[in-house]
Amino acid sequence: MIPPALNGSCGSIRRSNGRNDFPGSGYNPPVLRTLFLIAAATADTLIVAPLVTIIGLVNSHSPLIDRLIRWWALVIVRAAGLTLTAQGTEKLDPARRYILVANHASYLDIPILFAAVHQPLRFLAKASLFKVPIFGWGLKYSGFVPIDRKNRKTAIASFDLASSRIAKGNSIVVFPEEGRSSERQMKPFQRGAFLLALKSGLPVVPVAIIGNFDALPPGRFSLHPGPIEVRIGDQIDPADFTVRQKEALSTAARQRIAAMLRGTRQEQREEGES
Repeated sequence: MIPPALNGSCGSIRRSNGRNDFPGSGYNPPVLRTLFLIAAATADTLIVAPLVTIIGLVNSHSPLIDRLIRWWALVIVRAAGLTLTAQGTEKLDPARRYILVANHASYLDIPILFAAVHQPLRFLAKASLFKVPIFGWGLKYSGFVPIDRKNRKTAIASFDLASSRIAKGNSIVVFPEEGRSSERQMKPFQRGAFLLALKSGLPVVPVAIIGNFDALPPGRFSLHPGPIEVRIGDQIDPADFTVRQKEALSTAARQRIAAMLRGTRQEQREEGES
């Protein structure tokens, strides 16, 4: 049965006496909501991962894989009780491909982006995830790119693989902080995503995920349903930079994401004062 998320709703919030409830009846503390999300995400993955594995063995860039992955993401977004909105999606041409760089503060960031961005996305993912039975098979055969940043040789090979995914028609998503930030402030950006952009010639698209830290903070077993906003910034043309200027390209992308995050906080303060 197709979940309600696929029929136009990317998530839901229910409020009772000022408290957020997850699907069901009555108020439930964050730990129970988290357990519900884990159960839903596990069942979701056990259905989708084998399907994309089978399809990927035949054709790893089949459009059906993208539809299944988005189905997987929407189920998780709904199970988490998130209300998802996206701004700036008109800036992405469905016929073009991009390098998307985003802030990273929650385990929910990946399904959030899959649900919000209508592009055939593939992520650079930790190599260790590919060793997880069923889930790792799905990652491998649907065209995700394993990366071990501690091993320079394999990291270089991963970026070559990412280039081949681009050639097959995928946009690539990179979290340049290389791990979830434990604070609201973004960590320094690493250069890999920007070298990939310079090598491929694809535009860099800054993306700000807002509300992710509050929904499921890193290192905490505590889910808080609420609004999530994805803001897509203006593209940065790598042709305006040389390889020696990769740090400048990284700085430009980071500044645009930070500006979108600051803009949201300012809007919230203004709403609170009105």
